[in-house]
Amino acid sequence: MQVASCDRGGAVNAPASGKRAMVRGAAWMVGMRWSIRLLGLGNTVVMARLLMPSEYGIVAMATVVVGIVQVMLEFGASTALMRKAQLERDDIDSAWTLRLLQGLAVCGLLVLISPLASRYFSEPRVMGVLWALAVGVVVSSTANIGVVVAQKSYDFALEFRVQIGANIVRVVVTIIAGLAWRDYRALVLGIVVGQVMSSALSYALHPYRPSWNTRKIPEIWGVTKWLLLSGIGLFILRRGDEVIAGRIADSPGEFGLYTVGADLGQMPTAEVGPAMLRALLPILSSMSGPAQQVNEAVIKVAGATNTVTLPLGFGMAALAMPFTALVLGPNWTDAAFFIAGFALVGVLQSMPGSLTTLLVMRGMTKQHSMTVWVEFCAFLAMSAVLVPHLGLLGLVWARASGAAVGVLTAALFARRLCQLNLLALVKRLVRPAMGAWLMFLLLRWFVPLVEGPALQLSLGIFGGALFYVVWCLLSWRITGRPEGLESMAIGWLGRRRARPSTSA
Repeated sequence: MQVASCDRGGAVNAPASGKRAMVRGAAWMVGMRWSIRLLGLGNTVVMARLLMPSEYGIVAMATVVVGIVQVMLEFGASTALMRKAQLERDDIDSAWTLRLLQGLAVCGLLVLISPLASRYFSEPRVMGVLWALAVGVVVSSTANIGVVVAQKSYDFALEFRVQIGANIVRVVVTIIAGLAWRDYRALVLGIVVGQVMSSALSYALHPYRPSWNTRKIPEIWGVTKWLLLSGIGLFILRRGDEVIAGRIADSPGEFGLYTVGADLGQMPTAEVGPAMLRALLPILSSMSGPAQQVNEAVIKVAGATNTVTLPLGFGMAALAMPFTALVLGPNWTDAAFFIAGFALVGVLQSMPGSLTTLLVMRGMTKQHSMTVWVEFCAFLAMSAVLVPHLGLLGLVWARASGAAVGVLTAALFARRLCQLNLLALVKRLVRPAMGAWLMFLLLRWFVPLVEGPALQLSLGIFGGALFYVVWCLLSWRITGRPEGLESMAIGWLGRRRARPSTSA
């Protein structure tokens, strides 16, 4: 198995063991995502007690606009590098140039539309926030493309160091500013400072120095044009409900409850599943075996990721009330309903991740785009039915309905175009899905019997984890010990236990 990486001079091939690299890369990615989220959670715990939901609502309105503009001009330069087996300096520098042009275009467009955005949300402070975030976008676009190149040789530790360092600075600055100002400006300053630090660290920790180059931009566009369309659909699908919510919410405070609830509810699944799949991306791009072998690898990855993400999502849904009371405090009680709903949305959205990755790596970006837009249409249809009766909660269930349609669409495309064995995939998912559902029911019954959010949350996490692990091990033995996450974990424990006697 070969994978291309590039140093300062040119192209270099670096062979690696695919399975070990996938596990190691997944560990780095999951570690990075969860470290960032834990830093962010600590930041939220402090800032939720310094700021009211309305202050979060103002910043959330602006970030929705930034996200829409960014995704409309996202040309997938990094993805194009990851998909290409051999990289030359022209490829890398052209990707960096394209990303810089994209950042400048986003900045200019944000400044132009800021008055319209402020008028749409009926919140004049959104305009100033957009100007500040526009500067941060330009800074982010200058980051060292060498960090992306490092992933081609499975060096995920580099991005870990860059992102963790930047986020530590961001959290510290945000909290200090929050103590000083006690308003939304602290959140804005933290975002911009984090972007500046991320760009600076990317150059400090990687020796590659990009330069202006446009030679390969047409080639990159030829690879990623369908990804642009799917990216727009995916963003509108994932954040389009916030555009609607910002308009129909009674106040910035209600919108703040919705956005923070969406963020925290989807946090467990959103931080584990995508991180594991990011480690899979370079592995699949370099696999040269038969299609059946690749499909079997995708099914195994789907089983492994869902074995982890399903209990996380269902557990968050079951423990939403004590989690909200303990983490956010009394001013945020109503956010619990959004946290629980979005936790289930996150479960559905993470399920087809390995299937859509397979479509992209097989070059079927058009079908990947269609999957996203089918899900979006289902979301719009359900929103029209549910929002008039349920308000903001109707948007949550519309998201869940659309995600379910997206799972089915991705599965059908994978079977028809990639000959993926859906029966084998379902067999991989039945055990973790049943275990997660039974754990959810157990927690819903048990948690109300305990008094105090701290005790409810701690006992709920411990009891839910214990039940799920026992379920997985028992069902794994009953079904004949199939190869999967359980066999990998038991094999690893066996090797760790045998190591002292072997060395003796």
